Amino acid sequence: MTAVSPPTTIPQSSSPAPAPSASNSPRQALFKLLADVKWWLPVVSTLISISLLTKYLWVIHHPELILSSLGNPSNLVAWLFFSLLILASLLLIVSVPSLVFTVSMSVCTVDRELEKRLAFRFGLIVGLGYLLLSLNLLGALFDHIMAPAYFFPIVVVAAALALIILLHRDAPLRNKVLELPAGPRKPWHRKLYYTATVGWLGTLLAFTSVSGVMPAQLAIMTWRGGDSNEEAFGAIALCLLIMCLYLAPVLAFYLTNGDAMKRIGRAAQVLLGCIFVNAMLLPALLDLWVYSAANLIKIRDNTELSYVLNEKDYPKEVFSSAPWQLESYQGPNGLYSVRAFRQFRFGDTLLICPASYRNIGLKEIDSFADRCIALSEAKVHVAAPLLNKEAATVAKPD
Repeated sequence: MTAVSPPTTIPQSSSPAPAPSASNSPRQALFKLLADVKWWLPVVSTLISISLLTKYLWVIHHPELILSSLGNPSNLVAWLFFSLLILASLLLIVSVPSLVFTVSMSVCTVDRELEKRLAFRFGLIVGLGYLLLSLNLLGALFDHIMAPAYFFPIVVVAAALALIILLHRDAPLRNKVLELPAGPRKPWHRKLYYTATVGWLGTLLAFTSVSGVMPAQLAIMTWRGGDSNEEAFGAIALCLLIMCLYLAPVLAFYLTNGDAMKRIGRAAQVLLGCIFVNAMLLPALLDLWVYSAANLIKIRDNTELSYVLNEKDYPKEVFSSAPWQLESYQGPNGLYSVRAFRQFRFGDTLLICPASYRNIGLKEIDSFADRCIALSEAKVHVAAPLLNKEAATVAKPD
């Protein structure tokens, strides 16, 4: 009889299974979140779109229209897209001075120690451009202003001369920035390189000086509207102060000691401080954002139009107050028109305001918000423009 051998046992390892690395857990969670984008992105996008739309309705003082405006999802998608487009455009415009200043620094190949000195001198030259620009804007109060076609070349020449003076006081920096590499070079080669470098740097620094005023002017004009006299003087001073803030983060990056990460952190802190100061000077930053997006997507349009209504849907008494320009059409059809501009249109909701208020600034919207009337877009038609003699025979003032 054959002996049966006992079953062999496989030795088990007493050590526990290795735990996943803690450093990989956040990364894996992030990848999983990105993989599930199909369910969270539509929800988040819809919530952001509704929030921005609600903010705009608060800006125009008609938050009650939010429920009647959410019946069209395609409008929500378009609103979100254009809102993000406006945000990207604003960020790009605001960052133009810093980007141009960075290009100016990249033209010069210097080490870290010389880089700080170069950034400081470039900052002084940009400050000179700010001074010239402030004098030019100040002259506008007394009807003495230089046209841009003449002003910008003057700033370029001033920046180039200031660059030559500042670099000639620092021989090591001048040799690094304005001198060609060692080697057999003809004298006119060096003069040509010297002239081209100074001219290019002067142009970049001059553009850095004058480009910062554009986003500040856009924000102030959107918020305040047209000003005059003392109000214009205050707006110009505010514009110049905001313009100087736009360059502070990039200067902090170049002038801060330490490695790249420390300098980026320092620049980020300065940027947050600039945002805070900007918010204090212009408290309606989010208002400007949604207001500009509404203009771009034509949710709001200040074009004066003639909206044709039917008395059966909207009696004339609705538009009986003084600011409304009412016209009656002859015949038994009961049609009439009002002169107005579109303050809000979303889905079937249409909000029109008297045409006389169409050029009022954002800060004064509350002065006529109660005179705006919400209508159903399906019951409103836009009249074709009439010639003067046609208007005299077809329509009569009420």
